[in-house]
Amino acid sequence: MSVRVLSYRIALFTLLRELQYTLAQALQEPLAAPHLPIFQALREEWKIILLEEIALLDLLSLAQAAVDRADGGLDTFAGRVSRTVDDHTHGNTRKQLRTALFKNKPLGKFRRPVLGGQLAAMADWSDTLMKCGVPALISFAPEADTLIAAGRNAEELRKKAQGKNRDFRDIGMRKQFIDKVNAARKESHGGLAKLPFQDTTLPPDFADSFFYSDPPREEEETIDEVKTSIAELLAQLEERQALLKKLEEEAEAEAKAAAEQAAQAQAAEDLEAQARALLAQAAALKAKIKN
Repeated sequence: MSVRVLSYRIALFTLLRELQYTLAQALQEPLAAPHLPIFQALREEWKIILLEEIALLDLLSLAQAAVDRADGGLDTFAGRVSRTVDDHTHGNTRKQLRTALFKNKPLGKFRRPVLGGQLAAMADWSDTLMKCGVPALISFAPEADTLIAAGRNAEELRKKAQGKNRDFRDIGMRKQFIDKVNAARKESHGGLAKLPFQDTTLPPDFADSFFYSDPPREEEETIDEVKTSIAELLAQLEERQALLKKLEEEAEAEAKAAAEQAAQAQAAEDLEAQARALLAQAAALKAKIKN
């Protein structure tokens, strides 16, 4: 039987248990003494890999915090602009501005992406606001520039952090370390597997005993622990169901508001059309009177 090849996606603490198990077995078997330094060195190197992974997690956390902060700023700003559009415009002007700014989406749906699509959709806001001709909205243009820049910086920070983490795992230190561990395991297993041929008192599977036959796992859970786990999962499910209900209610309210807004805009257009028709009729009557 050959030693298992450890996956590149193995958790570092699971990897440590693999190393510790081999070390513990080798410490109790004099015949395995030549292999001890290899695994002792790997255990020390594991600490370096762990610290690097922690540093990358710090970068990812900082980047995500920047993304969430930038996204929150854009969401709040979009809400303020939306209210100002409603308060200071009407009719076709309001409809055209909402189309230009919110791309025919209700506010809630427009704000739903975390940067990404929302950031792209707001890229032209400064220019749109500056040229809209509505003083209350024009004043928002500089703030739009600042918030968009912050969003782009945060998104770039996240991309860089994700790229570093991906490189670390796929081609960098972490991947190289796991390659080294797998090579050491294979080499040591091969060396130990030769010993039963030299000493017939050793069992045929002597080499296998220095490595976990299956991936290590936590101790078996008790019935009470399983019940507690189920209760926690049910509580989480209840929370998610409540959130789903809230999101559905918000979506329904947004759709209703959008429909009402569209109806009001259409009514305003109809009234304007009627007013133009009445003015035309009045002009025609005046012309007849003069004749």
